[in-house]
Amino acid sequence: MKKTERLFRIIDRLRGHKLAVTGDQLALEMGVSVRTIYRDMKTLENQSIPVEGEAGVGYMLGAGFDAPPLAFDRDELDALTIGLRLVGREADPILKGAALSALEKIRTSSNFTGEALDTPIFAPDFGRHAHLHMMSIMRLAMRNATVMDLEYEALSGERTLRKVKPLALIFFPNAHLLAAWCHLRQDFRNFRMDKIISARDSGENFTHEKAGLLRAYQAHVKADIAKFKHNK
Repeated sequence: MKKTERLFRIIDRLRGHKLAVTGDQLALEMGVSVRTIYRDMKTLENQSIPVEGEAGVGYMLGAGFDAPPLAFDRDELDALTIGLRLVGREADPILKGAALSALEKIRTSSNFTGEALDTPIFAPDFGRHAHLHMMSIMRLAMRNATVMDLEYEALSGERTLRKVKPLALIFFPNAHLLAAWCHLRQDFRNFRMDKIISARDSGENFTHEKAGLLRAYQAHVKADIAKFKHNK
């Protein structure tokens, strides 16, 4: 993530909370070090953004801060509409509600009104995913870096118990996957969400490993893609 993008995200994060947000929280969410967050805060202060707080306590936006209104062109609005409606179809109920809320905020905040926002873009929901509640559980586990104990049924029908560190959700047209570090295999594995029978919080977390595991997983995927292209 580029610095400019990160600064905008920090402002949005602080604007959405009345209580102070710690540097540790921001660092985890932005995927950078706490020291980088401290430098970012100094940058925002130098740009006259009213950031209040200090290292070790937390940060919040001062009273009176107001961001400029959103300004999207028609293609950007269509792209956002498609994306949010697909989220509403493919994701769990909590994200579905968030997608509808976000879409309404975009509609009311954008520079287009009325007919200009009514491009007929649809994402029909045929109710084909019975495992979306599990997606809510895994999203929370990823957010909090929680190690999970899974009961998993392979396509062969074999059932195993897996202790995993959830890293990412992968959306394919016909399947949703959980990417995770598997303690049993001592490697990265993808688990079909509809094959996870149960999931339980193990009481452990991997907060300090999370960023490194995500980078390693991304490198793992790139290596697999390169190998596939080479053998094709």
